[in-house]
Amino acid sequence: MLLWCEWWNGWRRCERRAPGNRTFMWMCVALAGFCVRPDLWGVTSFRAGAGLQAACYDRLLDFFHSPALDVDALTRLWRRWWRGSIRTS
Repeated sequence: MLLWCEWWNGWRRCERRAPGNRTFMWMCVALAGFCVRPDLWGVTSFRAGAGLQAACYDRLLDFFHSPALDVDALTRLWRRWWRGSIRTS
């Protein structure tokens, strides 16, 4: 459970790049599904991995095609965060 708490806290840093609570939450659902997907069948795998009902399939597709998420800004934020979290010894 500690791992998922850290995962959630890490993504909370990106919340400002996903305007609106709905967009941010669908992003987190998609990312969680990506982390635990049982196979490589795309959105179907994300839905199954996250334990969502079949009705959520269309909502996930809508999320991936939505202009609400600024992928470039999110990518820049992720890179800055990742560079700051890597420690070399």
